[in-house]
Amino acid sequence: MSIYLPGDVINEPSSSDSSIIGYGINLRGDKRLVTQPGALRSEEGKVWLSVHSKRYIPQEGDRVIGIVTSKTGDFFRLDIGTAEYAMINFTNFEGATKRNRPNLKTGDIIYATVFDSTPRTEAELTCVDDEKRARGMGQLNGGYMFKVSLNHCRRLISPSCKILLTLGNFFKFEITVGMNGRIWINASTTDDIIKIHDILVKSELVTDEDELIAMVQNNYTRSV
Repeated sequence: MSIYLPGDVINEPSSSDSSIIGYGINLRGDKRLVTQPGALRSEEGKVWLSVHSKRYIPQEGDRVIGIVTSKTGDFFRLDIGTAEYAMINFTNFEGATKRNRPNLKTGDIIYATVFDSTPRTEAELTCVDDEKRARGMGQLNGGYMFKVSLNHCRRLISPSCKILLTLGNFFKFEITVGMNGRIWINASTTDDIIKIHDILVKSELVTDEDELIAMVQNNYTRSV
């Protein structure tokens, strides 16, 4: 495992084949410059830095969970956990037109992608892809949102992570994980939502798979 500090240049051969640049790294010409301190990770054509932090810095392509704070003209302002509010145009929702605008209110939660994160400006978000399809993005209704570390969110969405797979063997639930350290969950009962929340928070400190399974099974047994 290699540790990098801001300003370092990544020259490791293991990162040269990665076509997607993730959190903590910026491209400057043909150089990969580190912007956040952390451990270098690479998986399935992507390279990023694993950072133990709760302060999120927007990166283009990140999926994030935002909270609507206000509306200004054609834009909604959202809290995504950064120093500045993000914004999203009403046209960046699937099916949106001048006559059919999304009916978002203060406090509503949306799942979106960062498509412009120019430094010292408000990050701009979108809830549609290049084909103008939502693909799971948009308003999240009901459920419960909570915060964890940025590193834990990245762990949860990794294909090699067993936490969500193990939970799915015991609970029926919906989950959305934002790269900005926020998680939204929904289940058929409030009790299940509480159990799943507790497991996800505690799992950040669990690395042994057998221990994880035992923890999930114990919580499931107490809820039935």
